[in-house]
Amino acid sequence: MKKLCYGLLTLVSLVGSAYAVAAGPGPGGPGGPGPEGMLDRLLALKLSDAQKHDVAVILKENRPAFEAAGRAMHEAFDGMRDAMCKEPGNEQLVRQASRKIGAAGEELAVLRAKVEGKVLAVLTPEQRKEWAEGCMPPPPPKNKERFHAGHELVNEWIDAHAGAGK
Repeated sequence: MKKLCYGLLTLVSLVGSAYAVAAGPGPGGPGGPGPEGMLDRLLALKLSDAQKHDVAVILKENRPAFEAAGRAMHEAFDGMRDAMCKEPGNEQLVRQASRKIGAAGEELAVLRAKVEGKVLAVLTPEQRKEWAEGCMPPPPPKNKERFHAGHELVNEWIDAHAGAGK
């Protein structure tokens, strides 16, 4: 039962992660919702000292909002984990937890977009072009492989235990 709970939780997390990826790259990744993801891309642009100052001020002003949004996202995923482990058959509770993940992901993506807009205003046209070229790289193959491996494990388990004629 514990393995099934973890398997379902993994599947739900992967689906939630897919939503988060669609809303915007994950925190800390290249160009991700958090300021640390933006920083990776900004460092590649060779900002002037004045630009560094202006961008730092923008990020500093928005740091509390990013921290709050990150906490909300973690709490939403914690809520889903709790729902799936404590009451996996409670469809209403699972839907409610899923909506919270979606809302938290949406808020994080909107915050990132607002801050990115402010940062782009500080950049030169050439830097904005470079920024756009590096926008939202595809997820690493490792994530796809992990998703497919988990999916295959679930399918193998179903096939092994459901039986063709039962």
